[in-house]
Amino acid sequence: MSAAGVNLRWFWRAMNVGILLVVHVALSSCSSIAFAGSPQQPNTPIPQNYGTIPLTVLDEKGRPFNSTTKMLVRLSNSSYTDDFQDGVLMIPPCDPDAQIIAVWVEGYDVAFRKCNEQSMMLGPLDVMDNRYYSWISAIGSCNECHARQKGDGYNEMNEWLKSGHYKMFSLRHFETMYRGTNMSGMTSPQSEWKLIGNDLVKLPPIIDDKYFGPGYRLDFPQLPGNCVYCHVPTAVPASQESVNLDNYFPFPAGVMGEGVTCDVCHKVFDVTLNDQGFPFVDRPGVLSYKFLRPSNGVFMTGPFANIVTNGSEILTDHHLACSSVFSRSEFCAPCHFGKFGDMVIYNSYGEWKTSPFAANPEGSYYRTCQDCHMSHLEVGRTDSLWSQRQACSADNTQFQNFDHNVMNFDEGKGIPQMVRGAAEVKVDFSYQPESPNTLNLITRVTNTRAGHKFPTDSPLRHLILVVEARDRLGTPLVQVAGERIPNWGGVEKSNVNDAKLIQAGVRDYSGQPGRIFANLLVEEDTNISPTAAYWNETKYAFVNLENGTNSDTRLPPGVAVENAYSFSLPDAGEVVITVKLAYRFAFFSLMAQKEWFDRPDIVVAQVECEGPPAQLALLALSCKQVEP
Repeated sequence: MSAAGVNLRWFWRAMNVGILLVVHVALSSCSSIAFAGSPQQPNTPIPQNYGTIPLTVLDEKGRPFNSTTKMLVRLSNSSYTDDFQDGVLMIPPCDPDAQIIAVWVEGYDVAFRKCNEQSMMLGPLDVMDNRYYSWISAIGSCNECHARQKGDGYNEMNEWLKSGHYKMFSLRHFETMYRGTNMSGMTSPQSEWKLIGNDLVKLPPIIDDKYFGPGYRLDFPQLPGNCVYCHVPTAVPASQESVNLDNYFPFPAGVMGEGVTCDVCHKVFDVTLNDQGFPFVDRPGVLSYKFLRPSNGVFMTGPFANIVTNGSEILTDHHLACSSVFSRSEFCAPCHFGKFGDMVIYNSYGEWKTSPFAANPEGSYYRTCQDCHMSHLEVGRTDSLWSQRQACSADNTQFQNFDHNVMNFDEGKGIPQMVRGAAEVKVDFSYQPESPNTLNLITRVTNTRAGHKFPTDSPLRHLILVVEARDRLGTPLVQVAGERIPNWGGVEKSNVNDAKLIQAGVRDYSGQPGRIFANLLVEEDTNISPTAAYWNETKYAFVNLENGTNSDTRLPPGVAVENAYSFSLPDAGEVVITVKLAYRFAFFSLMAQKEWFDRPDIVVAQVECEGPPAQLALLALSCKQVEP
């Protein structure tokens, strides 16, 4: 390889670095006054002396729209809509001192009037995008109206402040991976490279007490990477060039410190995808979005949800427009699909596309990312059609109150509550007369609630199935058959941080009966597995050419995965079986190196069975589900 070829390989590595720790499936946002109503908001009492009001909507030249125009009218503090399908817009009896009407026409700004006005003129939508736009701080602007001042229907700020989208800097996991440090700020030695023949090859790091895990900048100290396009989108300049984030840590001031902030999502009008419906590899994150950023004033895009107002206030400080992209999974694709070289690393969007959830938009089973990650309703357990949940739709009368927490992170430990109960565990027993002293059990683990593989996106995340069999005194039974959890499921080389991690709730499961469900990759140059340096060339840890399987063993939606285990039975007394499925944020050794003591294991599902061994012949051990 020529010197130019070596440089090209360095360039490829840099261009394909992307989201280091994508937190979750849908982009967060802080919606404007007109875009985040609450279906639970009680309707305003309506005086009986107001008649039905025909509404005339005019374009910018004072001409009425024809009956084929896509138009939608909403009445504040209610679920009333009309879509002009019959060529007439009507408003029911309403209170002009308490309610307003809002009208949206495709290609025009949303207009607001008091509910007793019979005509309104719309202004055309400015489709020009100002690349030099200065992003608005959510804390400085959105917080004025979206922190429950108007009731629970406008609580987007408090929800978003709990989310991983906002906490990109404060959690600091991304920082330690980008810079190659631990939480204490200590940095691993810079990576060493060697030219072997025509190839530039990264040498394996020395794993000792001075190694604090990998880091992109350790491998490419002269190159910024492209992490900024998803993690700090407000730092992307008008030239759309990438940005070195070193100077942004530990916490930049202003809007850039807000991670994926409200204003970014609520300037999106569409998404650029290739013919297969995926983002272009060379257009990560915000480079795939079509923005409408104004040259002056305040302009927001959104799904045109129900409107909650205090009195008959007219919203004159916002220019608003509706986009159907807000109810489509494509909205999430630019930051939740990432292909580095020939390896797809982040793929929650692609996994959704191949799942039963995405098979038929007309069916009752169809679910988008927003349906699960941004709904306060139990949409996943209803038979509602997608047409009843689409943005810019008159049929959308229920799915209006959008949850901006996305993964439902709790207030305290920052645990994503959507992980709990996302999969189920079942246990069956078998009796073999020829081996009467053996306890044989079969575990079945099924991803029951995630519309993509579980876990998804960052291959750091994995599930650990732990099988414990004990006698009446709590002594572990001897395992005679079945898989064991590999060494990387716990402590490989004991040190102080390992002990701290265990104390923080990340258990040492290495060697115990069970298995791990993970997207297990190997770094090609160093042969490190499992690797966390996904910005380098990686490959599957194994590929079975006969059946097409590989080392990605994560749980696809709705498919039960079986495993069998056998234990020696005690001579007397009851046996107790515990089968637990635990979610782990990252590999044990990496968490210890980085000092990630703030992410304990999360119990997804657990089953406990007990009874005397004599009952095995009847397969009658008593089992119960234990709430996580």
